[in-house]
Amino acid sequence: MNARILENVLIHAPSVTKLSLEGNDVLFRHMKCHAQKNDKTATNKATASRRNTISEGVAPQTAQNEFDVNSPAALASSTQTGIPLMQILSPPNYHPPQGNETTQQPPRHSLDLSTPFLDSTTTPSNPLHMGMSSTSWTIPSPINTMNKMPQPPQPQKQSPSQNSGGNASTFETSVTTPGGNPAQTPRSEMAPNHFADSHMEWLPPSDPNQNNFHDPFQMWLFPSLGDLDQSPDFLQTYGLTDPTQQFADPKDLTNGRAYENADRLKTIDKVPRERFSRVQRCWGPRPGRVHRIMPILWKEVAALRLDNLFSESPTTAEDFRTTSNWGLDIDCRVRLRDAFRTPAPSVYHSPKLQPVVDPSLQLQQGNEEFPPAEILDIALGLFFRRFHPTVPFIHMATFSVRTTPSPMLFAMCLIGLSILGTTGATKFVAKMFPSFLQRVCNDLSACAATSASPTQQLVVFATALLTLNLSVVTGDRDSFNQSQMLYVSLISMVQQNGLFAAGDGQSLDALLSEMSESDDRWKVWSRIESAKRLILGLLLVDSWYSNLLSRAPIIRSESVCVVAPCDEALFQAKSATQWQSLLRSGKSQSAPRFRIEDLHQHHDMQPVGGGGQQLGYLGRSSLLALLQIQMLEAYQRLMPPDQLTIGSFVPWHVYSGDVRAGTLIPAVLAATHTAGPLSSSSSDDTNCTVLWHSLCIMLLSDFRMFELAAGRHGAAPATGALESIGQWSQTQSARRACVHAAQNFRLMSERRVSDNVTIHSVTALFASALVLGLYLFMVQPGSSSRQGTAPVELIEADPDWTELHDLGFKDESLDQHPADRSLTANREDESCRSLVYQFVKHGGTVSLNGVVHQGGYESARRVLLDFANLMDGISGRRLRTFTQVLHIMSDDLMNVDPGL
Repeated sequence: MNARILENVLIHAPSVTKLSLEGNDVLFRHMKCHAQKNDKTATNKATASRRNTISEGVAPQTAQNEFDVNSPAALASSTQTGIPLMQILSPPNYHPPQGNETTQQPPRHSLDLSTPFLDSTTTPSNPLHMGMSSTSWTIPSPINTMNKMPQPPQPQKQSPSQNSGGNASTFETSVTTPGGNPAQTPRSEMAPNHFADSHMEWLPPSDPNQNNFHDPFQMWLFPSLGDLDQSPDFLQTYGLTDPTQQFADPKDLTNGRAYENADRLKTIDKVPRERFSRVQRCWGPRPGRVHRIMPILWKEVAALRLDNLFSESPTTAEDFRTTSNWGLDIDCRVRLRDAFRTPAPSVYHSPKLQPVVDPSLQLQQGNEEFPPAEILDIALGLFFRRFHPTVPFIHMATFSVRTTPSPMLFAMCLIGLSILGTTGATKFVAKMFPSFLQRVCNDLSACAATSASPTQQLVVFATALLTLNLSVVTGDRDSFNQSQMLYVSLISMVQQNGLFAAGDGQSLDALLSEMSESDDRWKVWSRIESAKRLILGLLLVDSWYSNLLSRAPIIRSESVCVVAPCDEALFQAKSATQWQSLLRSGKSQSAPRFRIEDLHQHHDMQPVGGGGQQLGYLGRSSLLALLQIQMLEAYQRLMPPDQLTIGSFVPWHVYSGDVRAGTLIPAVLAATHTAGPLSSSSSDDTNCTVLWHSLCIMLLSDFRMFELAAGRHGAAPATGALESIGQWSQTQSARRACVHAAQNFRLMSERRVSDNVTIHSVTALFASALVLGLYLFMVQPGSSSRQGTAPVELIEADPDWTELHDLGFKDESLDQHPADRSLTANREDESCRSLVYQFVKHGGTVSLNGVVHQGGYESARRVLLDFANLMDGISGRRLRTFTQVLHIMSDDLMNVDPGL
C-alpha cells in the first residue's frame, strides 16, 4: 500500500511542487504570525490548549474513501494516515500538532520530496486522510499546462457553516470535480496570483520583503488578534475556503441519501448548546407582543383588575381624595422627590434650561428646592380645574394619587405649577423639564422595545401626552423645541399600534352588553372611556403640534377611524349609583365611530349620530382637528415648498384643483352645523367655534405669507410679503377672512372666566391678529366699490352664516359672464342683504368695537395691541412667543423680554 501511495505522489510531484513553490507565497506571509503564535501557546500551555468552539464535542471523523474505492478493506480501514494541508501550505516553521504537544522539526524552505512525510511511522496521526485517485482528479502534465494556459476559474468561497464540523487544517481524501464538469480546474493548475489573491482583490499590493501583516497599515485591514485567537476558521477569516469542504464524491452523495436522517442529527449535534446562549446574549429577545394593539385593546382594558386605567395597584377606600384636597400628602411628595429630585444626565443642551450644576450640590439641594406637599396638592388641583377640561381623559371619580404612576403624577404637578406661575414654581419647572423630558423619552423607547402590555403602553402614552402639553404651557421656546423628537416618536408609535384604526378593534357594544349589572361594570366602562378619550387627545396633539411646526402632520387623516366619546355627564359621575341613574334617564353608554369621510360624504353628519349631538365637546374638537390635519397635509403637498416664496396664493384656490383636497371647502361648511357657530352647543363650546373659524382662515389666507410680513425671516422677505398682502386685500377671500378673525376676537373676549382655553384657541387668536392687523395695514382706503356707505361693524355683529355660505370660497369670475354679472347686480336688491354680506362681496370701511378703521399704520397698530392684551389675559405663559411678536409689531415693548 505504501508503494502505491509513493508511486501516485511521485507522478503528481511536479504539480504539488509547483503549488508549494509558486502558489502560496501570500499564504505563507499571512499564516506565519498565526503559526508562530500557536507554537508559543502550545509551548507555554501544553496541558490547556484552546478548545475549538466550532467542533467542540465532535469526535474525529474517519476517512470516507481510499485509493481503491471498491476494496472492502479500504472502506473498513480507519488508521491510514494522510497529508495535512497545513504541512503542504505552511511556512517553513510550521509543524502539525500531535495530541496536546508540539514536535519541533528543523525548518524547510520548500517541500522536499526526499523527506519521508508519507511514511505513517514518522508522520503524526491525522483524523482525516488524503487519497489521490487518478480517476477522480486528473492532473495534466506541466508541459501541457504551459502550452494550453487555461484561464483558471475563481475558487468558490464557502460560508463558515459548511466547515463548522470539520478541521480547517486538513484536506479531504478523494477530490472530484463536482457534477463531473471537466472544465473545472484543480487548484494545482491555478496560477499563483489567482490562487492567493482571488479573494483579496480589495487589499493593496503587499511588499514581498515585509512578512509581518500586523504593521500599522495592515492592522486596519485585518481582524484583530483577539479575532484570530478565537476564530476556529482561520482560513475563512482571510477569505480562503477550506478545500476539505469544496468538493464531494458523487458516490458519497448517493450513499448519503440512505443515511440522511442520521447525518442530519449528527450535524445538529455538532453545534454546542453553549453557542445558542451566547447568541441570545448578543441578540436580545424579540418582543412577544404584536405591534397593533387595537384588535385586543378593549378586551385588555376591560379585563384590567384596577379601578382606574392609569393606576399601578388596586385602589382602597382610604386612597380616594378627601373633600378638602386631592390627597397628595407627605408620602407622595417623598415618592416624587426620590424619583425626580436628581435630574438624570440629559442629552438636551439648552443653556437657558439646563445650567451646569455640580451633582453633589444637586443631591444636597434636591430636598430643599422640591416643592412642599401643600404646593404640590394645589398644583394638582389647578391641573384638574384649568387644564384637564381641555383634554378630559382621566376618570376623576376613580383617580387616586397613591396608585398613579410617578412619571404621570409628576407631569400633572408640573403642569399645575406652570399654571400657578409664581417665581418659585416657574423656576422649578424650568429646572426639572429637561431631565423629565429625557425620562419620558426613555420610557417610550423602552415601551417600544419590550413586551409591555396594551394597558402599560397607554400609561406611557398618557404621560407623553401631558409632557407635550407641558412644553407649551411653560411658554419657553427651548422647551417646545426640545420636545419635537418626543412628538414624532409618540404619534408614530401610536399610529403603528393601530390606535387610530378603531375598525380593527372589537365591537364595544357587544363587549358592554356582556357585562353584568354591578359596580364593576361602571369601572370597566370608565376604563374603556378613558382609553377612547386618550386616543382623541393624541389626535389633537398632532393637529396643533404640526401647525406650530409648520410641517406635515404624522397621522394619515384618510385612514383615521375613532370612537366618539360618550356624554360628559356619564364620565363625571362620582359613583356607580349616579352612573346607573344617568343611564336610566336616557344617557347612552356607547358612542358611534366616525371618520373624516363621514363629513365629506354626508354633509349633515347624520351617520355620526344625531347631527353631532352625541359627539360631545371632545368629539367635536377631534372632528375639527381631523379637518385641520387634512388641511396641513394638503398645504405641505400643494403649496410652494420654499419658506421664502413670495406670492399672493389663496390656499382654497390651490386646493380646488386637487382630487383629495377639493372636498375641504364643503366639509368645513358642513361642519358649521356640527361643530361651528350654528351647532346647538356653540355657546358652551367656545373653543370648538374658535377652531372652526381658524379652519376658515386657513383656507382663505396663506399664513406663511403673514409670518414673512411680520418679520419671521428678517427684513428682506418682509417687504415682498407685504406687497403680496396688499394684492390679497382686494379679494373677497381677504374680506371674509377678516370677518372670521373679528369673530374670534369677540368669542375669546366674551368668554367666561371659568372657561378653559385650548392650544388651538391660542394659535387661532394669533393668526386672527395677523390677518386682521395686516389687512388694515395694507388695504387701500379708496378700493371699495361702495363709497359713501356706513362702516361695517365686524366684532359686535352676528353674521348670518347661512347667508354667507360659500361667499369668498369661490371664484365668481368663473360663474358668470361679466355682462351677465353686471346685469344681475343691477337687478339685485342690495337692501335685503346684511351689511356683513355686502362688505365681503363689495368691500367697505371696517369698524371694530365701534372704532372706525380707515386703514394704515395706526389702525393696524391698535388692532395688534388689542389682540396682544387679550392674549396676555387668557393664555398666561402659554405660547408667550406669540404675544411678544404682537407687542413688538405694535411698538409696545413693555411686555417683551429685553433680549429680543
